[in-house]
Amino acid sequence: MSSLYINEYGATLGVVSERLQVRRNGKVVQEMPALHLERVVLMTPANITLPSVRFLMERGIDIVYLSPNGTYYGRFSRGEGKSVEQRLAQFQKFFDPAFRLALAKTFIQGKLQNMIALWRSSRRPAGAEAELNTLRKILKNMENAPSLESLLGFEGAASAAHFQLLRKILPRHWHFPSRQPHPPPDPVNAMLSLGYTLLYSRMSGLLHMHGLDPYLGFFHERKHGHAALASDMIEEWRAPLVDTVVLNMINLQQITVDNFHKHGGACRMARPALQKFIKAFEQRLQQSQTWFAVHDSGDPVGGLEGQVRQLIGVLLGKQKEYVAVKA
Repeated sequence: MSSLYINEYGATLGVVSERLQVRRNGKVVQEMPALHLERVVLMTPANITLPSVRFLMERGIDIVYLSPNGTYYGRFSRGEGKSVEQRLAQFQKFFDPAFRLALAKTFIQGKLQNMIALWRSSRRPAGAEAELNTLRKILKNMENAPSLESLLGFEGAASAAHFQLLRKILPRHWHFPSRQPHPPPDPVNAMLSLGYTLLYSRMSGLLHMHGLDPYLGFFHERKHGHAALASDMIEEWRAPLVDTVVLNMINLQQITVDNFHKHGGACRMARPALQKFIKAFEQRLQQSQTWFAVHDSGDPVGGLEGQVRQLIGVLLGKQKEYVAVKA
């Protein structure tokens, strides 16, 4: 099953001979057969003809509305309850402590592997071996973590080592003492927080779209208004999709400390810099890359969705275990 994404402003979706056609200014810009299509995803203001809506509903194809950065708005569906089985499986697995711990370990192992991969491929600061060895040691030892609480401790220690490396590699005038998410006190923390929020919103949208409950996670605890499963699922993506963008923008001087200001105790980006950051993040999502993954995806957008599909397969017992993406 597949999804048809529409991200052309002013596009119109129509149907011709069992095929969906996206037109803009009278020209066909996308075309896809309806067979095996699971959903149409609208990420920009677009029109759908009434015959197209009827065609999609008759075939049980959902229409999903997301913002351009992936925030979930809602879904138009025939309401056949086709997500019941996977939601039921998600709730049942939540009450299986062994399953939760094993899956949470995989999320955090993926996170650490990708942190290490980032520092392997980057120019490393002097004295970086100590933190890299710490990361490798934590990665090895966390395999024996007996509980989610102890895993949380490993994850915290690994993040401290990772951000210490980031502090060492950045020019001193960026002044990044440590990771402080809310409110971000300095420009680097402001960029990291924004990038993780964009990633979290996109993952929340994907989980909604695929019929899972984003608020019931396996590693992160339940908290009102917090999509814990989205936080679980983005752990392995933080370094390759957000930290990489922040590092590149600083190294290439695409953004400077002058692009930030303080407001109510929080450091904020000026609007032009904000737009530049969002554009760089979106470009990173579209960048083709070879992943070590169990699914065939050529870019992070496909990779994020592939990981959600993989999780559904594990919850339904169709796949033995979840495998984190390796950048």
